[in-house]
Amino acid sequence: MKKCYLNLAAFVCCASLLTGCGKDSSATEEAISSTEADFSEALNYDPADYVKLGDYKKLKVQYPLPYVSDEDMQMYIYDLMDEATEYRETEDAAKSGDYVKIDFTGTIDGKEFEGGSASGYEFILGQGEFFDDFEKNVIGLKKGEDVSFQMTFPEDYFDELKGKTADFKVTLQSVSQVIQPEYTDEFVAKNTEYSSIEEYEEAIREELIVEAQQASEDEAGSSALAQAVENAKIEGYPQALYDYTYQDTREICEGTAQMFGLEIDEVIQDYYGAENLEEAVLDAVNETMVIQAIAKKEKLEISEKDFEKEAENLSAEYGYETLEEFEEDYSRTELELILVREKVLDFLYESSELEEVSQEEYYGSDEFFIEGTESTEWILEEDEE
Repeated sequence: MKKCYLNLAAFVCCASLLTGCGKDSSATEEAISSTEADFSEALNYDPADYVKLGDYKKLKVQYPLPYVSDEDMQMYIYDLMDEATEYRETEDAAKSGDYVKIDFTGTIDGKEFEGGSASGYEFILGQGEFFDDFEKNVIGLKKGEDVSFQMTFPEDYFDELKGKTADFKVTLQSVSQVIQPEYTDEFVAKNTEYSSIEEYEEAIREELIVEAQQASEDEAGSSALAQAVENAKIEGYPQALYDYTYQDTREICEGTAQMFGLEIDEVIQDYYGAENLEEAVLDAVNETMVIQAIAKKEKLEISEKDFEKEAENLSAEYGYETLEEFEEDYSRTELELILVREKVLDFLYESSELEEVSQEEYYGSDEFFIEGTESTEWILEEDEE
């Protein structure tokens, strides 16, 4: 079972990563050392003092039938084409389909508002990056020109802005034509290890099938863990663990809300499935304690060899070029908790009684079900061979 589960500890690591960016090496080392100490203290407890495990072996677990949609295939092709796309700067007026760089300032009642201003913002006109009423004012501008206009936000927009009229000033820094190659056998042969579109797409299909099957296995492991937490009797928690988790969860929610223009409550409900921050934190704390209790009972330890191997895998998964760079941003204790969690999930997955069900049946509605029957049949055919 692939090691790619997401949990609070992973989010905590991401938060630590973000706080390390842009600092000098001494400041970064000091921050990491502080994080390591705080996290070590938070995990310095005996889970048996708080958790009495219930059933966690041979759990009956349903998990969704793997699927691959046509959109998944197209995304691979799009990424390949995007890498080969050229951008040629021009003095012509900006038009739909051009790659532009702009500075813009937005104000409401004379005051700038959050997310309403930026410098050097790059995007392709006509792809919906901004509202149509915004982009239509950029179209026709030439390099160095600016324009001022008003735009009213729709009524179904965020509470702070919905229905309000903003004044914008936009300056066009540059305009580039987007030169995209044609998707042909020759293009594929030149830019991939495959000789034709057919061969390339077959390889993509096989890779997507593996990824889809892995995603279903990961879902099964997470479902088993949720049952194990529900079956456990939990009384109290270490205050240091709760405090640390609360602080980092709050920072993550605030950062996510700002990044995606959401309310913090929306992040908590959508990403954590909780009604409020306190509930989200308590859920995460309980899960961490159950994970550690199972790991202790089943002697699921992380050897130095395991640590080095899995840390290297995680560093690649998180986009680091070397393990050394990864370890500069992540404390060892954080990594060990992630790896212990993965070992526990592997154990639960392998010991569960698994039942594969349809996406629609698993999620309870078609909200999460992506059309792609033919693509799903790819997986079924693979399984039957």
